[in-house]
Amino acid sequence: MQAKQQKTVKKSTAHQFSQEHVAQPEIASVNHWFFRALTSGLFVAALMAMSTADARWYKWVDENGNISYQDRPPPTDYNESTQVLNTQGVTVKRIPSRAEQKQIDEQKRIKAAKNQRDEMLVKSFPSETDLTRTRDKRIGHIDGTVTRMYDQMVILNSRLDLIEEKISKRAERGLAPSEALDSDRSAVIRSIDSTNALIKSKLKERRQVAMMFEDDLKRYRELAEAARSAALSDE
Repeated sequence: MQAKQQKTVKKSTAHQFSQEHVAQPEIASVNHWFFRALTSGLFVAALMAMSTADARWYKWVDENGNISYQDRPPPTDYNESTQVLNTQGVTVKRIPSRAEQKQIDEQKRIKAAKNQRDEMLVKSFPSETDLTRTRDKRIGHIDGTVTRMYDQMVILNSRLDLIEEKISKRAERGLAPSEALDSDRSAVIRSIDSTNALIKSKLKERRQVAMMFEDDLKRYRELAEAARSAALSDE
């Protein structure tokens, strides 16, 4: 009886061993399929499907007034603003219209110019006295030029008076102005007009320079005060 049981156990064990060996080729087959899938287009497609979780959509109003949703930006000739949405439909970014972008670029340009001006003020003038001295020198140079032009105007007007006097004397004798007198009078009048225009131009330049330095001085004081406040806060 015991021998029969041992034989039965052996048979059962042998049957189980046989089943395990039968199952291994099936497992191996599954593993082989999975490996091929990893290296095949199926796995690439799976990765692409996973990447769409972060895909974005573009929302804009087309030329007919209809709201359009696309997985790519609007045409390059589109001038209005565009919303960028995530897959949940939440706006994550807003692309400004061309008009808005132009305004943004202009603001950046103005800010950059302002920063450049501030940097120039600080580097060019170690102190407020240096700035005012430079202002006075610049305006003084213009004033000197205007003064010389006024002196030139006095000379030109004197020459014109002499020419007119000669023409009047000829007229008293019943004579017309000579060709030389006419030519001289025309030349002097042109010089007077030209000098007068230059004086007006220089006076305009003087006003502009004075206003520029007034703004520079105000800004310089603001920068100096900001620097002092920063220094005190660091202490």
